[in-house]
Amino acid sequence: MKKNVFKKLGVMFLAGVVLASAVGCGDKDSASNDASNVVASDGEMFESNTLDAGEVKLLGKVYDIPADYADMSKKFKLRDEMTEQFNVKVPAMGTLDSIYLDVYNRENTYITVSLKNDRNTEELPKSCKVSKIDAKAEYADSSVILLPGDISLGSTAYDVSGTYGDPDTSIDSKDGFTYIYEKGNVTYTFEFKRDVEGCVEIIIETK
Repeated sequence: MKKNVFKKLGVMFLAGVVLASAVGCGDKDSASNDASNVVASDGEMFESNTLDAGEVKLLGKVYDIPADYADMSKKFKLRDEMTEQFNVKVPAMGTLDSIYLDVYNRENTYITVSLKNDRNTEELPKSCKVSKIDAKAEYADSSVILLPGDISLGSTAYDVSGTYGDPDTSIDSKDGFTYIYEKGNVTYTFEFKRDVEGCVEIIIETK
Protein backbone atom coordinates (compact mmCIF):
# COMPACT_ATOMS: atom_id res chain seq x y z
CA MET A 1 0.00 0.00 0.00
CA LYS A 2 2.82 2.40 0.98
CA LYS A 3 4.71 1.56 -2.23
CA ASN A 4 1.65 2.42 -4.36
CA VAL A 5 1.31 5.82 -2.66
CA PHE A 6 4.97 6.67 -3.39
CA LYS A 7 4.58 5.42 -6.96
CA LYS A 8 1.54 7.69 -7.52
CA LEU A 9 3.32 10.68 -5.98
CA GLY A 10 6.32 10.09 -8.28
CA VAL A 11 4.11 9.94 -11.38
CA MET A 12 2.30 13.15 -10.35
CA PHE A 13 5.64 14.94 -9.82
CA LEU A 14 6.96 13.93 -13.26
CA ALA A 15 3.72 15.04 -14.89
CA GLY A 16 4.06 18.45 -13.22
CA VAL A 17 7.64 18.85 -14.48
CA VAL A 18 6.62 17.97 -18.06
CA LEU A 19 3.66 20.40 -17.93
CA ALA A 20 5.82 23.24 -16.59
CA SER A 21 8.37 22.65 -19.34
CA ALA A 22 5.69 22.71 -22.01
CA VAL A 23 4.27 25.99 -20.71
CA GLY A 24 7.74 27.55 -20.60
CA CYS A 25 8.44 26.54 -24.21
CA GLY A 26 5.12 27.98 -25.30
CA ASP A 27 5.99 31.37 -23.80
CA LYS A 28 9.38 31.35 -25.50
CA ASP A 29 7.88 30.62 -28.93
CA SER A 30 5.31 33.38 -28.59
CA ALA A 31 8.04 35.85 -27.62
CA SER A 32 10.21 34.88 -30.59
CA ASN A 33 7.27 35.52 -32.92
CA ASP A 34 7.04 39.13 -31.72
CA ALA A 35 8.73 41.24 -34.42
CA SER A 36 9.89 43.77 -31.84
CA ASN A 37 12.04 41.10 -30.20
CA VAL A 38 13.86 39.87 -33.29
CA VAL A 39 17.55 39.94 -32.42
CA ALA A 40 20.31 40.24 -34.99
CA SER A 41 22.90 37.46 -35.28
CA ASP A 42 25.41 39.47 -33.25
CA GLY A 43 22.99 40.03 -30.40
CA GLU A 44 22.10 43.57 -31.43
CA MET A 45 18.81 44.87 -32.77
CA PHE A 46 17.60 47.96 -34.53
CA GLU A 47 15.67 50.31 -32.26
CA SER A 48 12.83 50.40 -34.79
CA ASN A 49 11.90 49.39 -38.31
CA THR A 50 12.08 52.94 -39.61
CA LEU A 51 14.88 55.20 -40.77
CA ASP A 52 14.19 57.43 -37.76
CA ALA A 53 16.29 54.96 -35.78
CA GLY A 54 19.36 56.59 -37.34
CA GLU A 55 21.16 53.26 -37.50
CA VAL A 56 22.82 51.06 -40.07
CA LYS A 57 24.06 47.50 -39.80
CA LEU A 58 27.47 46.89 -41.36
CA LEU A 59 28.88 43.37 -41.47
CA GLY A 60 26.57 42.24 -38.67
CA LYS A 61 27.21 45.16 -36.29
CA VAL A 62 24.74 47.99 -35.70
CA TYR A 63 26.18 51.52 -35.79
CA ASP A 64 24.69 54.92 -35.07
CA ILE A 65 24.86 57.40 -37.94
CA PRO A 66 27.37 59.04 -38.13
CA ALA A 67 29.66 56.23 -36.99
CA ASP A 68 33.09 56.43 -35.41
CA TYR A 69 35.64 55.22 -37.94
CA ALA A 70 37.65 53.59 -35.14
CA ASP A 71 34.73 51.19 -34.50
CA MET A 72 34.32 50.34 -38.19
CA SER A 73 38.04 49.71 -38.66
CA LYS A 74 37.64 46.36 -36.92
CA LYS A 75 35.62 45.08 -39.89
CA PHE A 76 36.79 47.33 -42.74
CA LYS A 77 40.27 48.36 -43.82
CA LEU A 78 41.52 51.38 -45.73
CA ARG A 79 42.78 50.76 -49.23
CA ASP A 80 46.58 50.47 -49.25
CA GLU A 81 47.07 53.98 -50.62
CA MET A 82 45.12 55.34 -47.63
CA THR A 83 46.79 53.42 -44.82
CA GLU A 84 48.18 55.34 -41.90
CA GLN A 85 51.75 54.46 -42.87
CA PHE A 86 51.37 57.11 -45.57
CA ASN A 87 50.32 59.59 -42.88
CA VAL A 88 47.03 60.42 -44.60
CA LYS A 89 45.15 62.97 -42.51
CA VAL A 90 41.73 64.58 -42.64
CA PRO A 91 41.87 68.41 -42.83
CA ALA A 92 40.92 70.43 -39.75
CA MET A 93 37.14 70.97 -39.61
CA GLY A 94 36.95 69.31 -43.01
CA THR A 95 36.14 66.08 -44.84
CA LEU A 96 37.95 63.52 -46.95
CA ASP A 97 35.66 62.04 -49.61
CA SER A 98 35.57 58.83 -51.66
CA ILE A 99 37.59 56.74 -49.23
CA TYR A 100 37.55 53.04 -50.12
CA LEU A 101 36.95 50.67 -47.20
CA ASP A 102 37.57 47.04 -48.10
CA VAL A 103 35.91 44.20 -46.19
CA TYR A 104 38.49 42.07 -44.41
CA ASN A 105 39.05 38.65 -46.03
CA ARG A 106 36.69 39.31 -48.95
CA GLU A 107 37.88 40.10 -52.44
CA ASN A 108 36.19 42.88 -54.42
CA THR A 109 33.84 43.73 -51.53
CA TYR A 110 33.87 47.29 -50.29
CA ILE A 111 32.00 50.50 -49.54
CA THR A 112 33.14 54.10 -49.99
CA VAL A 113 32.83 56.67 -47.23
CA SER A 114 33.51 60.30 -46.34
CA LEU A 115 35.49 61.00 -43.18
CA LYS A 116 34.62 64.12 -41.19
CA ASN A 117 37.00 65.85 -38.82
CA ASP A 118 35.30 68.05 -36.20
CA ARG A 119 38.59 69.17 -34.62
CA ASN A 120 40.71 72.25 -35.24
CA THR A 121 43.76 70.18 -36.14
CA GLU A 122 44.47 67.62 -38.87
CA GLU A 123 43.58 64.13 -37.69
CA LEU A 124 44.21 60.54 -38.72
CA PRO A 125 41.14 58.60 -39.96
CA LYS A 126 40.85 56.73 -36.64
CA SER A 127 39.94 60.02 -34.92
CA CYS A 128 37.20 60.92 -37.40
CA LYS A 129 33.57 60.08 -38.02
CA VAL A 130 32.06 58.45 -41.11
CA SER A 131 29.68 61.12 -42.40
CA LYS A 132 28.74 59.38 -45.64
CA ILE A 133 28.39 55.73 -46.70
CA ASP A 134 28.01 54.74 -50.35
CA ALA A 135 27.33 51.06 -51.09
CA LYS A 136 26.80 49.63 -54.58
CA ALA A 137 25.27 46.25 -55.39
CA GLU A 138 28.21 45.46 -57.64
CA TYR A 139 30.57 45.40 -54.66
CA ALA A 140 28.36 44.78 -51.61
CA ASP A 141 25.16 43.01 -50.51
CA SER A 142 22.84 42.66 -47.52
CA SER A 143 25.55 40.91 -45.52
CA VAL A 144 27.65 44.07 -45.84
CA ILE A 145 24.99 46.76 -45.35
CA LEU A 146 21.49 46.52 -43.90
CA LEU A 147 18.97 49.17 -42.85
CA PRO A 148 16.05 48.86 -40.40
CA GLY A 149 13.20 46.73 -41.73
CA ASP A 150 15.68 44.46 -43.59
CA ILE A 151 16.10 46.90 -46.47
CA SER A 152 19.33 46.57 -48.40
CA LEU A 153 20.86 46.42 -51.85
CA GLY A 154 18.58 44.32 -54.02
CA SER A 155 15.41 45.40 -52.21
CA THR A 156 12.70 46.51 -54.62
CA ALA A 157 11.20 50.01 -54.76
CA TYR A 158 7.99 48.46 -53.41
CA ASP A 159 9.96 47.03 -50.45
CA VAL A 160 11.49 50.42 -49.69
CA SER A 161 8.30 52.48 -49.93
CA GLY A 162 6.28 49.77 -48.19
CA THR A 163 8.68 49.87 -45.24
CA TYR A 164 9.47 53.58 -45.02
CA GLY A 165 6.47 55.16 -46.73
CA ASP A 166 6.55 57.46 -49.74
CA PRO A 167 9.93 59.14 -50.29
CA ASP A 168 10.35 62.82 -49.54
CA THR A 169 11.73 63.22 -53.05
CA SER A 170 11.40 60.98 -56.09
CA ILE A 171 13.56 61.62 -59.17
CA ASP A 172 12.99 59.96 -62.53
CA SER A 173 15.70 59.67 -65.15
CA LYS A 174 16.04 57.99 -68.52
CA ASP A 175 17.64 54.83 -67.14
CA GLY A 176 16.15 54.68 -63.65
CA PHE A 177 14.79 56.52 -60.64
CA THR A 178 15.82 57.66 -57.17
CA TYR A 179 14.06 57.65 -53.80
CA ILE A 180 15.29 60.15 -51.22
CA TYR A 181 14.29 60.18 -47.54
CA GLU A 182 15.16 63.02 -45.15
CA LYS A 183 15.23 61.91 -41.53
CA GLY A 184 16.54 64.48 -39.08
CA ASN A 185 20.11 65.26 -40.09
CA VAL A 186 20.45 62.12 -42.22
CA THR A 187 19.62 61.73 -45.91
CA TYR A 188 19.01 58.24 -47.33
CA THR A 189 19.18 57.79 -51.11
CA PHE A 190 18.10 54.63 -52.94
CA GLU A 191 19.07 54.28 -56.60
CA PHE A 192 17.19 52.01 -59.01
CA LYS A 193 17.89 51.08 -62.65
CA ARG A 194 15.07 50.19 -65.00
CA ASP A 195 16.93 47.20 -66.43
CA VAL A 196 18.09 45.86 -63.03
CA GLU A 197 15.87 44.28 -60.40
CA GLY A 198 16.20 45.84 -56.97
CA CYS A 199 18.17 48.71 -55.46
CA VAL A 200 21.62 49.14 -57.02
CA GLU A 201 23.01 51.78 -54.67
CA ILE A 202 22.39 53.09 -51.16
CA ILE A 203 23.84 56.39 -49.98
CA ILE A 204 23.59 57.49 -46.35
CA GLU A 205 24.80 61.01 -45.62
CA THR A 206 24.73 63.29 -42.59
CA LYS A 207 24.25 67.01 -43.06
